[in-house]
Amino acid sequence: MVDQPLTPTSDDRLMAALSHFFGLIVALIAWATQKDKSRFVRFQAIQAMAFDLCVAILVFIMVGCMMVLIFGSMAVGMGGMAFTVNQNDPSSGLISLFITLLTAVPFLVPCIVFPLVGIVFVARLIAAIQTFQGKDFHYPWLGKQIEHFLAR
Repeated sequence: MVDQPLTPTSDDRLMAALSHFFGLIVALIAWATQKDKSRFVRFQAIQAMAFDLCVAILVFIMVGCMMVLIFGSMAVGMGGMAFTVNQNDPSSGLISLFITLLTAVPFLVPCIVFPLVGIVFVARLIAAIQTFQGKDFHYPWLGKQIEHFLAR
């Protein structure tokens, strides 16, 4: 490994900021080209890749849950409609209301997803700005895990 200065150069800061802002592909390129030249870029690029992998796993889980909710509510809605058609008692109105609310649940998922997209964007922006300023940025929890991993 080449002797590295204590403070990151302007090129190091730019590569780290681009890694955080643009994500996995840019971070992978930055890590591959700079891993032996700059500890700062190496750490920030690995951290950006790990953050993107965590976000991808979260998105995968959320999409899976949304699919279960959509198909589950469709099944419950179909069964409930058959139930309310065959029942002539006053409680069928409550059952119909419950089924209608249950069918609306999957359409509420974007109310959770859109704020999370905003949070991810703000986290990337903060990371990019701080690394561009030469600060040693750490995502909460994730940064320490990566430091321990790299220290081995």
